[in-house]
Amino acid sequence: MSKSIILDAGHGGSDPGANGFGVLEKDWNLKITLYQYKRLKDLGADVHLTRDKDVTLEHVQRVARIKNQYNVCVSNHWNAFNGQARGIEVIHSVHAKPAFAEDLAERLLGATQLPLRRVFSRTMKPGVDYYYMHRLTGKTETVIIEYGFIDNVTDHQVFLNDELFYAAAEAVIEGICNKIGIGYQRQEREGSSKVETETPVKAVKSGNYSGKRLVSHHDGKLRFYTKPSWEDKDVFGYITKDQGFPTVLEKVTIGRGSQYKVKNSKGKVFYITASPVYVSVK
Repeated sequence: MSKSIILDAGHGGSDPGANGFGVLEKDWNLKITLYQYKRLKDLGADVHLTRDKDVTLEHVQRVARIKNQYNVCVSNHWNAFNGQARGIEVIHSVHAKPAFAEDLAERLLGATQLPLRRVFSRTMKPGVDYYYMHRLTGKTETVIIEYGFIDNVTDHQVFLNDELFYAAAEAVIEGICNKIGIGYQRQEREGSSKVETETPVKAVKSGNYSGKRLVSHHDGKLRFYTKPSWEDKDVFGYITKDQGFPTVLEKVTIGRGSQYKVKNSKGKVFYITASPVYVSVK
């Protein structure tokens, strides 16, 4: 029998949460949560929400909607600090095993290529969780996801790109499905309720890539694939900042994202993200 889950869009209403470059955290929290809710519903999950609009929830109200009523809670957030800090954080209760939080973090790392800052728990004193979402939600296993730093220009640009925003959402959906025991199917295209088991690939007629090369400007490792895919099993290797491929053949659409078909100096063909957040073609 599958488990139940409640999704929490952090902050809301008079509590905007963090902010960066004109975006309020509460708005991104709600956007990603509503998307995940609809997808999980379509996949047959027993899924619920703490809020479905921009309303204020006091701590006691939020906790009352979660505590001991569901097996799992995922609370969606973005971080902020000093504009320099960046990366993904997933926080679990001191009383919970870290496996679910670690799995979500790894999935997000693969989907966004953002750095993984940490997976951790925090206590106010021995045996007592620091965050009220862990401390006061009873037997419900709660994880808090910080998708990135909203006030860091690189992290922020990632989530301004809808391909990557929804790729992050899908990564968490897949992790949730694995956790609660339901089957996951990849979304066919943005805005569609139809799902699929194979990712469609089509060439994009845009640009002349003759004589052009691809270079990574991403600070971390950037995966490239043996075929048009976003799947871990199809990863061939990684490039780092200022590395790349000498030949760009074409741009293709894979599901909700795009990749460049590229060739290395030995003539071998690979596929790599076409997001301008990560790569340049010159």
